[in-house]
Amino acid sequence: MADVAILILRVVLGIVMILHGVYKFQNKSLFDQKWRDDYGFPKGSVLLSGIVQVAGGLALIGGVFSRLAALILLLVMLVATYVSIAKHHEPFLSTPDGKGWDINFLLIGSLIALIFLGDGKWALAEW
Repeated sequence: MADVAILILRVVLGIVMILHGVYKFQNKSLFDQKWRDDYGFPKGSVLLSGIVQVAGGLALIGGVFSRLAALILLLVMLVATYVSIAKHHEPFLSTPDGKGWDINFLLIGSLIALIFLGDGKWALAEW
């Protein structure tokens, strides 16, 4: 049963990360400007973040290097959470009036769990 739970966690996290990365590609020019002006991130940060999220999400879904992928995605999520708190002054809870960093917190916890759990039995790495 634990391996099925790991599989579910990997697939759900992978899908979320892939969609976040794809969204960055679809809105790259908007994000490039915002990230440079508001956060001081260098040019190319959006593209790098999108690539990391898509590649990491695919690794999680496939169960290949899940621990490493989760660690790298954890670092991305920690930066995103820092930006949410320090730059946007977002509250913890998302409300109808705006987003919070509660979803980031949930993703961080899930990624940490995967770092400890690994690929599980239902992974390409096991074949």
